Amino acid sequence: MKQILFALITFCLSYLPSMAQDKILLGEISKSDLQQAPFSTWYEEYENGYQVDAASIEGLQDLLKGVEIKIGMGTWCHDSKREVPRFYKILDQAGINLEQTKMYGLDRKKQSDNSEAISMQVQNTASIVFYKNGIEMNRIVERPVVSLEKDMMTILRGEKYRHSKMP
Repeated sequence: MKQILFALITFCLSYLPSMAQDKILLGEISKSDLQQAPFSTWYEEYENGYQVDAASIEGLQDLLKGVEIKIGMGTWCHDSKREVPRFYKILDQAGINLEQTKMYGLDRKKQSDNSEAISMQVQNTASIVFYKNGIEMNRIVERPVVSLEKDMMTILRGEKYRHSKMP
């Protein structure tokens, strides 16, 4: 009996570190929120480990004029942890003002109490949605098809684009 109890306690305690790392940000959040502990560990890893394809983003500033970007992400989601820091690195390198970008933290059901986040109808995270004049142009879902840079440019040029979750 003591061995079973000891095994049960050991098993439960082994989950405590991962539970502490599962803090979830909900509602409207910012890049700086992700650069704070406990999120900074994965944010910095993916940001620093990504090499932006500078040639692919030539003209990005012009294409983003009048475009609003909304990101639906989960701080618990491996795709969000990978793609969001890379996306912000691209914007930083291109000299894009982050004022035209809004980001929303979602729970594991991809829900939020924020009405703007709800209107995005996110089914998979991360979802990076591009709007012009309030109308959705397209979105990058979970992961880019070619690369973040090239997928962004394709969407912003108004070219045909099918995100990674489209059949």
